[in-house]
Amino acid sequence: MRKYNWLIPGLLASFLILVIITVSLFGIIKYSSFKLILEIINDRYIQSIIYFTIYQSLISCFLSILIALPLALTIQKYVKYRLVKIVLSLAWLSFISPVIIGVFAIIKLHGISGWISDVSLFVIGEKLEYIYGLNGILIAHIFFNVPFALRMILGSLNTIPNELWRVAIQNNLNRWQLFKILEWPAIRNNILITSAIIFCLCFTSFVVVLILGGGPKYSIIEVAIYYALKIEFNIDRAVALGIIQIVLASVLALLIISFTKNYRIEPYIKINLKIPNLQSNNYKILTYDIFIILVGIAVFLLPIIALIVSCLKVSNFYSLIGNTGLLNSLYWTIILGFSSGILSVLLSIMLLMTLKILILKYKIKWLAVMIELSGNLILILPPILLATGVFLSLRNIFNIQQIAPYVIIGINCLTTIPFSIRILGSDYIRISSIYSRLFDAYNIRGISRIVKYEIPMMRSSIATSLAISITLSMGDLGVISLFGSTDIRTLPLYIYQSLGSYRMDNAAEGILLLLILTTSIIFIAEQIFGEKK
Repeated sequence: MRKYNWLIPGLLASFLILVIITVSLFGIIKYSSFKLILEIINDRYIQSIIYFTIYQSLISCFLSILIALPLALTIQKYVKYRLVKIVLSLAWLSFISPVIIGVFAIIKLHGISGWISDVSLFVIGEKLEYIYGLNGILIAHIFFNVPFALRMILGSLNTIPNELWRVAIQNNLNRWQLFKILEWPAIRNNILITSAIIFCLCFTSFVVVLILGGGPKYSIIEVAIYYALKIEFNIDRAVALGIIQIVLASVLALLIISFTKNYRIEPYIKINLKIPNLQSNNYKILTYDIFIILVGIAVFLLPIIALIVSCLKVSNFYSLIGNTGLLNSLYWTIILGFSSGILSVLLSIMLLMTLKILILKYKIKWLAVMIELSGNLILILPPILLATGVFLSLRNIFNIQQIAPYVIIGINCLTTIPFSIRILGSDYIRISSIYSRLFDAYNIRGISRIVKYEIPMMRSSIATSLAISITLSMGDLGVISLFGSTDIRTLPLYIYQSLGSYRMDNAAEGILLLLILTTSIIFIAEQIFGEKK
């Protein structure tokens, strides 16, 4: 029996994940109606929402990859320069920042009172109005998703052996030949999986569309679910819309992934590319490289600067201490964020403990895929619908307000597990493949092996995964908007409510506080804990 102990962590983690999903699905099925689903599908307005949901997701995914690919190919040549490192840091910051902060930053740059409109007013005498609707949604999705695609592409490029780079340079390959022979084979294995994840993120992009959609014409299914629940309290309609979204997201994501040739866990890799000097003295190539890096700066740097300047202008630091509503929101943000993040990393490690044996020792691909898939189900299950299903299942058993924090922690944990697995996966499997025989030779097994040896070797990846899981959980607005109350309110909900009631000073204070909090967590994780050896 002991020989199968390695199965326990992964199966237990999968079981806990599936319990939450099953409880939610039970409540959803209870209120589901096939007849109502057919009526909703035949509704022309719902058809337009479905079309727009798919359309904006595909366009956002395509533009994100289109910008990230040349940016990654260019940055790999100049990664040793400080300016490029700043661009990379800001890129990652824009991805892990709470969505409401990113949206506010984009409004401060692109909005009617933003910097670009101010420049337009000075140059041509009129302000630009383009931020609300499809344009704003695409700009926001590029801001959030290009950093993720950039990291994944750079991680794939980092797997190319140095010897191949040297051979390519010795044979004087031109830029196109380098891409075709070396870079594209390293990228193509995972670029469609990355695209599928970006597509699913855009498909369920609740906060972005809620704020920047600008009206019912530019709405997506998840926003329609929110309005059906929160405004109309029409549970049957919300469940029907949720089932439609689950089916559509599943089919489209599986369609994208089906084009991939093999399965592998894509890593988060520290940007430390050891590539020979690929810089060129050709002024045309140099001009192109500078242009691409400037595009990256425009995408990541300008919105963040505009946000910080705006918050510093209106924020009164002395009023923060006396604002009990803000401090209460800060308390719940920290409690819920840290709890969700720690649980997410713990469950991810448990999944990977089993996955490494399946991949390295037994090579049972189908079971590895199934266990890993259990951690990625949230990508096709809208968090709002998941929370709704839990609410419907438990409302007659428990006092919902009393269990609300646990529901929020559980669902936010599920939303961050896919990212934790991708960040931790490659590092964990690499360490296991290198040291597995040595550990076995000295009979180092079980918890002792994990705690004393493997986790210290993974310090950097664990610190990064924990920081990202915590900050993404802190930035949740969808689930907390359903379960939140005057007593349980996080900073994103506080900011959203302040914006809705035109209390801009309070919103700016909340945004600045949330930005400082999330940035500090990332800095501490990567620069203090992550860099120790």
